[in-house]
Amino acid sequence: EAVLSMNPLSWYTFTLNLNAWHNQINGFTVINQYPVANTFTAGKEEIYTGTLKWNSNLHLPGKTEVQISAIYLAPDLIPQGKIQSRFSVDIGIKRPVRNGKGEWFLNGSNILNTMVIRKTVNGQDFRYVSRDYNETQVFRLGYSQKF
Repeated sequence: EAVLSMNPLSWYTFTLNLNAWHNQINGFTVINQYPVANTFTAGKEEIYTGTLKWNSNLHLPGKTEVQISAIYLAPDLIPQGKIQSRFSVDIGIKRPVRNGKGEWFLNGSNILNTMVIRKTVNGQDFRYVSRDYNETQVFRLGYSQKF
């Protein structure tokens, strides 16, 4: 893991976080007895993979704050296959009102709708390819009040 945190401007800060690892799935053999005996064998698989996260904060006039976050997940192994890379960008904006007793906010997750989970699963007599679109793209507009 490596972390870089900087404050290059009085109104802008960011943090960059890198995680890297080696993933290994050992080979195995399974005998399925039902309804008839069937042997399945998978070989050893390994990959070097990781994640990269970027988080930035902007302090704008009027005490308005903006936060932008991005995450990249590198390809990785899953049993019998592989999951492809994916990324997402989130944003949030907040502005205090009423002498800091209230706050308007707007935020969105996965704003580019790119967090698609693409998988490939391989078997002895089949290949399965999927694209899973989880409901990760959400936008919120709201107001909070402090009493």
